[in-house]
Amino acid sequence: MNNQLINDLNLIIEQKLELFKEIYNITLAQQKDIEDHEANNIEALVLKKQQVIDKIDKLDEDFLASYNKLKEAHNLDSLDLIDTEKYPEMKNIKTHIKSIMGMAHKIMELENSNKDKLDKIFQGVKSELRKINAGKRSLNAYEPKPVYNDGVFIDKKK
Repeated sequence: MNNQLINDLNLIIEQKLELFKEIYNITLAQQKDIEDHEANNIEALVLKKQQVIDKIDKLDEDFLASYNKLKEAHNLDSLDLIDTEKYPEMKNIKTHIKSIMGMAHKIMELENSNKDKLDKIFQGVKSELRKINAGKRSLNAYEPKPVYNDGVFIDKKK
């Protein structure tokens, strides 16, 4: 049973690592889209990323269930205390977890960079809109508004 649980954990963590790589690639695509000053695909990429995150959430639930069963089977507070000599598959799990943490850190750095670039683009657009609105106000100040008189009705009936 322990070996099966460890194998399940290993499989889940490998799938999670692949999904994190997919998120990283999507984030790189977002970066390219932003740098090309297009930002046309941002929404589609965010939706795609959310779908991958949903898959990761499901894997996390499965991982937690197996993790808790394994901890319970060994009467441990943490799986870090499991003997890796007796269960060498635990080394793989620990290695993959470190890889996931590294990948998560890279994704966060890239996300923060993308956010900063989008903020700069947004501020530029806001500045342009302010200039346009100021131009409209000054143009309106120099153009007289047309005078509209109410209609005059003459009663010809007597």
